[in-house]
Amino acid sequence: MAPDGDTHTGSQLDEDHAPETNGRMSVCRRCGSQTDGPAGRHHLPTERQSARVRDWLIAESRRVHLARARQVRG
Repeated sequence: MAPDGDTHTGSQLDEDHAPETNGRMSVCRRCGSQTDGPAGRHHLPTERQSARVRDWLIAESRRVHLARARQVRG
């Protein structure tokens, strides 16, 4: 069973984007997190992946924020 932090991180990833798998591996191509299976319905990052995935979420949030700021200035 995943620790609460990993479950919460998985939920944050699910809110950000739907898992994108190749149908054979349980890994999201977009963020690199483990998923619940090859079909990839939910993100389930391992404890080892949690820090990297949280950093990815922060970077993605900043990227979106900057893109919106550029549109406003546009």
